[in-house]
Parts: sequence; structure tokens; C-alpha cells
Amino acid sequence: MKQNKIAWKLAGNFTAAILVFAIVVGLCFGHFFRVNTVDTRQQELLRRAVRIAAIMGDSYERQHDRNDNVVTRRLIAYINTLTMDDVWVIDTAGNVEMRNSIRNKEQEVALKHSRTEGSRHVWGFRGKSVTGYIEEYKGPLGRDLPSVLAGIVPLKDVEMGLQKSIRAAFKGDNLVTEWFDEDYKELMVVAIAPIYSQDGGVRSVLVLRTPMIGLRESWLSGLNLLLISCGVALVLAIITSIFFALNFTKPLNKMKQVAEKLAERDYTARSNIVQEDEIGELAKTLDMLSGRLEEADKESRKLDKLRRDFIANVSHELRTPVTVIRGSVEALKDKVVTNPEEVAKYYQTMHGETLFLQRLINDLLDLSRLQNTDFDIEKSPVNLCDVISEAVRSSRQLGMNKNVEITVSDDTKMYMLLGDYGRLRQMLLVFLDNAIKFSREDGLVEIKLLGNKLTITDYGVGISQEDIKHIFDRFYKTRIEANKSGSGLGLAIAKEIAERHQIVPSISSEEGQYTTIELILPEPMTEEQLENAN
Repeated sequence: MKQNKIAWKLAGNFTAAILVFAIVVGLCFGHFFRVNTVDTRQQELLRRAVRIAAIMGDSYERQHDRNDNVVTRRLIAYINTLTMDDVWVIDTAGNVEMRNSIRNKEQEVALKHSRTEGSRHVWGFRGKSVTGYIEEYKGPLGRDLPSVLAGIVPLKDVEMGLQKSIRAAFKGDNLVTEWFDEDYKELMVVAIAPIYSQDGGVRSVLVLRTPMIGLRESWLSGLNLLLISCGVALVLAIITSIFFALNFTKPLNKMKQVAEKLAERDYTARSNIVQEDEIGELAKTLDMLSGRLEEADKESRKLDKLRRDFIANVSHELRTPVTVIRGSVEALKDKVVTNPEEVAKYYQTMHGETLFLQRLINDLLDLSRLQNTDFDIEKSPVNLCDVISEAVRSSRQLGMNKNVEITVSDDTKMYMLLGDYGRLRQMLLVFLDNAIKFSREDGLVEIKLLGNKLTITDYGVGISQEDIKHIFDRFYKTRIEANKSGSGLGLAIAKEIAERHQIVPSISSEEGQYTTIELILPEPMTEEQLENAN
């Protein structure tokens, strides 16, 4: 668990993202909650102020006593009681007739204690002395109604921003605004509307105030609920993120273990992870790498074994002729053999062994060159039919000793390839030499060129299924009398020549019946290719 650093990083990053998300949501919630609430309250209050101002204008015209102060106070009291809004009416003389609801006991107690003895002045409007009183009364059926502060203040004592808005209302504007009231310790929404006279002039201005009571408490309460919800979600998110992070890194840890095993040369390790994503593709690639490393290791072991066998075979092949030559030289040197005829035989033996050594060395050099990818063979357009004809002519001389007949059949007299004439002839001679060598007396070797397939078949001793698997290996020789003089390099050289010409060789045989060498040839060159090659 402690070593699973990626899982912890993923969990930490996911938790950080959730935390940032919660903070952003909280801030956005608080902002838009406040803006939406205040805006809604403002528009509602403005519509109410406009309607009430129109009603008050009509009421002024219908009153018979025409005592504007009495009418104003009655209307203000009625509207205040009905709407619970603070109601102000400002006349053209700059007097503000107000009726403010007292919404909590603490404010009411503070205002009562601020009364001046022997007067009806109260201290409670922006630090100013208000001519008025606190009104306490019972409503219908004895129900308590909120206490109100009723009184008059000059317009100059009103907050400067409201003064400007009120003066704008005297010009016919409907306005809505907000400000923080120090007396109420609350954000106030204020709607201002002109009250028109019958002649269309503005006789006074109506101001409705309503506090955003509980806005901060509601905002804080909502924010607390949001924070609690985010906290619970964060805890669940942390637990979930840890679970998913561990599940996500599980295949990575498995691949790490596979990589460690590969580093320890255990190429059989596999992750066996199947996922339809990038991790699955990585695991598939890692398993593919393991498979290729396993194959490469097997091939390396095989090559190492071949190298050891090669050295052993070369040593064995060299030891026999060297031993014979040395023994013959010592016998002649020590005059153990003095008879001229015996001496001649010894010289003949040494000459034969020397020729064998020369051929062995030449074969080794040829094989080494052909296996070197940097060794270029000179290729030019070659008619394979001509190569076959020349190889057959050379091989018939070899077949005369055993009276072996070589026949050729083909479906074309022109099969152009890009190749090395001499090397292709050498390849065919190796195959024909082996076919003649393992044929019986008066045997038959058939060569057929049909389409892009060339076959060489002899009806001799055949090859066992055990031997056929190694027939193209270096120094591999079948343990039969007919092959005692072979070096075991001919077929390996022929295979290398074939592969350098994009020819695919294969061999099939049935012991005691036949052996067939099959060569799958590349497609013959077109006229355009021949022109470009020339």
C-alpha cells in the first residue's frame, strides 16, 4: 500500500479536484443566491410601490376634508399595517412622514430607553432626533401587531444616496435601490415612486423599505448545508477515489512485476491483462515483448548450442584428416614405409585428405560470407532455365559412376530472375550432388520446373523424419555409408544462397522411397523490370 505512489497521487488529485469544485460551487451559490434574492425582492417591491403610489394619488383626490397630513398618515398607517413595509411619504416641502416597523424586541427596548423625558422625541433614525412616537396596539381579536416608529424627519437627514433618488422621483422616475441600514443592521431594499396629482404633477414621493431580514442567516444556513453536503461528498469521494485509484493501478503493478521478472531473465512471465484501453494495449505490448524475448532466448540457446556443435564438428572434421596426414608423414619420415608402391599410396592418401581439408575450408568461407548480411552477391537478370541446363550437364558426369539418369521437364524455356548466376549454379549443384549421392545404382533424378516451383527428386535411400528436421543445419550429416565423405555444409550453403535470392527451400522424403527438394521461386521478371535492370 505504501509503495502504491500512483494510487495515492491519483486519489490526492481527485480529492483536490473535488475540493476546488466544492469551493467554486459554494462561492457561486452564495453569490447567485444573494443576487437572485435581492433582485427578486427589488422588482417585487418596485411593482408594489408603483401600484400603491397610484392608489394614494386617487385617495388624495377623493378625500373631502383635504387635510393632506391626516390623509397621508392614514394611508401610511394602512399600507404599513397591510404590507409590513416601512412607508415614507416625502412632500414638496422636504418633510419625510415615516412609519418604520420595529421588527425585534432589542430594537424596541433601545428606542424606548432613548426617549427624552417629558417629550415625544425618540432617538433612532441615523443618529437623529425624530419627532414622533412608538406606537403599540392590539389588532382585531386582540392579536399583537408589530410596534412601529412613526414620526417626521427632514429630507436632509436622509442618506445622501436616497436623497438623490427621491429628487429623481419628483421628476417622474420610478427607482429601486438598496443599502445597509445601520439602525436595523440589515440590508434594505428601497422602492421609490412618484405620487401624481389630478393635473399630472408630482405632489409627493412614496418610499417603501423592506429589510432583507434573514438574508445573511439564510445565506449562511444554505452555505452550511452546502458545506456539510460537500464534506460528506468529499469523504465519499476520497474513499471512492482510493478504491478506483487502487483498482486503476492494479494492472500497472502487475505489469511492473512482469517487467521485474523479465529483468531477472524469466521470459515466461505474462501479465494476461485484457482491457479495452491504453493500459490494455500496454499490457498486450508487454506480453508480446515477453513472448519475443522468450523466443529470442530460445533462439540464443539454440545458436549457442549450434556454436558449440559447430566448434566440435569442425574440430572433429579437421582432426581426422590432420591425424591421417600426420601419421603418413611420420611413417615416411621414419622410413617405416619404404616400398615404392606403399609410399605412393601414402602420398595419394595425404593428397586426398588435403583436398578434403581444402574443400572444407572453402565451404566454411562460403557459408560465412553468405551468412554475413553485409556481403553482397552480384545480381543481374538470369535465365534460370540456362542455370538448370548447365548444372545438369555438370552433374551428369558425377552420375556416370552410378549410372544415374537425370531428366529435366519444364513448362517454359525462359524464367528470368534477378540473381547471381554462379551462386544459383552452386545451389543446384549441391542439390543434384546430394540427389546423385543418395540414389541407387541405375537410379533416376527428376528435375521439374512448373510455374514458380522447381523440384529435384531422387528415388534412393530417403531421409528419416528425425534427420529431415536438421537437414539444413551446419555439419549435420546422416549416418549412412553414402555420406561418409560429406562435410555437412553443402545443404546449409545451398539454403543460404536460396534465401539470398528470395527462394524458399523445403524438403520432403520417405525413407527407402524418395527425397524431393522443393524450391518456391520468386515471380519471373517482367519486360519492364528487365529493361530497367539492363
